[in-house]
Amino acid sequence: MSVMVLIFIMLLFGAMPAMGRRLYPPLLHADEDVRPQVVVVLGGGQRQRKGRWRCGVISLRRLQHGLALAQRHGLPLLLCGGRKHVPAQAPSEAALMAEEVRARDPGQRVWLEESSRTTWENAVEAATLLASRGVQRVLLVTDRPHMTRALLCFRAQDLEVAVAPLDRLPSSGWVPTAAALALIPEIWYEWLALLWYGLRWR
Repeated sequence: MSVMVLIFIMLLFGAMPAMGRRLYPPLLHADEDVRPQVVVVLGGGQRQRKGRWRCGVISLRRLQHGLALAQRHGLPLLLCGGRKHVPAQAPSEAALMAEEVRARDPGQRVWLEESSRTTWENAVEAATLLASRGVQRVLLVTDRPHMTRALLCFRAQDLEVAVAPLDRLPSSGWVPTAAALALIPEIWYEWLALLWYGLRWR
């Protein structure tokens, strides 16, 4: 079997949502009985368009998911994210997400964590802010591939963490899709990041 044929087969299987879900890092140690006091949404990037900074697509998806949960349960939102790979004068990810919240639901309670640049820093800075408000139990929102790493980082700060992952894979199981194929690099990145985090902070 030629290398090209082998690569084609691997990509074909990887493009199936059912196979992609089997590649996700497992969700270990998630607290199922936590009664959260706040919904924590992790930023997923920002972009500049026509001279104006806006939330990236991933940030918007996470925010929509987190805002719906906060509204349903009557909880405040903690929006996490600083400035990564953008000029110092650009708004933080958290500030951009807060603008979206105010436009959609002006009465929603919002707290901002604007210092972090990595998932580990998300957790450290969020834990400091939450401790000052007497909050220990959180409902964590991020994409499903990223959730394992985020969960471990937040638990390392002695927080009680329930999870509400956002699964971007299509619902169809065995029909190859471009969306599933595009997610494969992100999934493998998360496995490598888990290895790096494990070596650095074990």
